[in-house]
Order: sequence, then C-alpha cells, then structure tokens
Amino acid sequence: MTTFHELLGTDDRCSKAEIKKKYRQLSVKLHPDKGGSQALMQMLSMAYQQVSKGNGNKKCSDIMIVNDNDREEGRQQVADLNKKISLLIKEKNQLQALIERYQQQASDAYNAGEDQAQQTLVLLQTTNKRLNEQLLLLRRQIEEYEINPSSSNKRLKKQFAVMIFSVLIIVVIFLGWFIWHYQSQHIQPQPLDLIPTPVTVQVKNVIATQATTTENIDVISGADKIMMTDTVGLWQQRYYEGTRQPYIAVRSLNGSYIVKDCQGTFSYYSNRSHNMARVPANLIFSANDRQFSVYRIPYGNGSSDQQWLNSQSLSINNNIFSNNGYKSSSLALAAVCNNTVPF
Repeated sequence: MTTFHELLGTDDRCSKAEIKKKYRQLSVKLHPDKGGSQALMQMLSMAYQQVSKGNGNKKCSDIMIVNDNDREEGRQQVADLNKKISLLIKEKNQLQALIERYQQQASDAYNAGEDQAQQTLVLLQTTNKRLNEQLLLLRRQIEEYEINPSSSNKRLKKQFAVMIFSVLIIVVIFLGWFIWHYQSQHIQPQPLDLIPTPVTVQVKNVIATQATTTENIDVISGADKIMMTDTVGLWQQRYYEGTRQPYIAVRSLNGSYIVKDCQGTFSYYSNRSHNMARVPANLIFSANDRQFSVYRIPYGNGSSDQQWLNSQSLSINNNIFSNNGYKSSSLALAAVCNNTVPF
C-alpha cells in the first residue's frame, strides 16, 4: 500500500525545507489550473501534513477518516466499486492487448538493435500488475462487506480513495517518462520559429476495392504535399503546401501519420523505415513519396469520425494513433472547409 513518503517523493532523511520544496513542486504540476484536480490537491496536502508530522512511513489508508457509516450508503458504494472493477477490467484487457502487441515489436526490435519497444513493454507490464493488485483488493473488500457491512464500510471508502489516487500518480509518471524518453531518443533540438517550416509528402485520392502490398505498387506522382511535425499523439490543423487546402493530422511514435481532408477522407502515411511488409485490407495504396507510402482508408478501422470520437486511440498497421484533440480539430476543419473561419 502507498505511504505518504511515496506520494510526496520524500524519505526520512529529507529536511523540512526539502519536504516543503517537494510539496510546492507537485502543487504546481497538480493544480487544477495546470490540468490537475481538487482531489489530487487534497491528497497532496494530506501527504504534506503527515510527512511534516513524521508520519511519512504510514500507509495512506491508516490516516484517512471517513465519518459516514450508513449501511445503505455502503451497499451503494459496493455497487459503485463493482462498476469501477468493470472499468478496471476493461482497461486491463486493453493493456493486455498492448502488451501482446509490444511483445512482438520487442522481438523484432531486438534483432534490429532497438530496445524502445522492450522498455515500453516493461512499463505496461508494471501498470498491468498494479491493476491486478487493485482488482484483487476491491474484490476482497466486497467480500468483507457482505460478511460484515458495518465494519468494512469505512475501509471500502479509504481504500477506494487511495486506489484512485495511486492510479492517477501512475498515469502521470508513465506519461512523463514516455514523453521524456521519446524526445531524448528521437527528437533532435531545433531552433524555435514563430511559423513552422513544412516538410512535405505527396498524396493523391485513389478509389480501390482490393488491398495491395508494398511488394506490388504503381507510383502515382503529382500529389499534394503535407507538412510534418515533431508533436506525437495530438491532432493539429495544417495546410497542403502550395494549395493552402486545409487538413488535420496526427503522428505516431515511429513517424507515421493519419490525415483527414475537407472531403472527410482519412489517409495513412506509413513511414517506410518502420512499415510492415503487408498492410490490412482496408488500406488502399495511393502513392509513394520520400520515406512514406500513402494509403487511403475508405472503410474499416480508422475510416470514420465516429471511430475516432469514441476511442481514446486506434491501432492502424501496428501503429497507435491517439484521438487527443481530434474533436476540436475536426470542428475547426469543417469551419474552414465551409469558408466560415480561417485556421
């Protein structure tokens, strides 16, 4: 179980000044105005108070106080916990699917002298283990409540609050490490410009009914050119070079892109240094340009607004593309395409 030292990032050797410094640093990051929440700030404040009193090694669940022991409310909380269990099971299954995918990528990366997929796999396995522990704890709490509701009601509330906070901390740490690791491995320092300099690839609309492979391709030239970006996992608004025709796009970790244009057509830009020998049947080849093979997505996974709006991310040709910023960017694209507002 998490201690207050672990929540605050301190230990018994830290002075009061160091404890206060840690508290201030986390307060800035977890403040609601910076993307945090009131719940996180309350947990952080409690951790600071307990560490300052010398209770840093105590478990969070030993300190939290819950005043309401009403049995009916306890039953409702058990029902809520069951819903949370269902959500955690769903998240666990998603993580398990990602683990299996990254296991294959880790095997391929080993032969190529790359270890990024293996490191990501370790992180996913660690997170999955924590979720399993949390699921086991919730089930035990429900069993205890069914046996003795009055004595277990407080414990359910305490453990649930600690579980939610622990999951949030794990997510924050994982995202921070992942962004830092990717930037340190793949992104070279570049001077800051007010206007990004476009690096372009060629695209042209093609209608096809059968899937093709990278082994048998007719190159189509004269396609529009899109700008490239170093930002990973965020839908952004862009213009085709020379035509000023708008589109939106998102980039994956390996430098591949998903692009949506004014016609609502989705395209997949496969980075050839990472692409597979064969692609799914719903990816219809369009053109080759520089390091990219360009495919249209006329049907199936990644071909509709509803899929992108209803999913946190989509896996296309073994690349993970986030839906972060998709809704706002898609609305902005529609407004520009209807000549109502500029990007």
